[in-house]
Amino acid sequence: MEIKEGDLVVTLPQVVKVRSIIGGLEGGVIGVVVETSPRFDHLNVYGVLIEGEMYYLFEDEISKLEKE
Repeated sequence: MEIKEGDLVVTLPQVVKVRSIIGGLEGGVIGVVVETSPRFDHLNVYGVLIEGEMYYLFEDEISKLEKE
């Protein structure tokens, strides 16, 4: 899956297990990708703006809202 800036994404259920955002985010929330360059341990991390807050999520925690 290719994710680029401006894409609408939806959080997947496993996002609730992320310790830094427990209770702050759940699966099924829609956001927009605003940053695609961060990397952590050779994995892509995406800056996703959700309700005015920035979250840095891995590719397995989000999915594109629309199919290409």
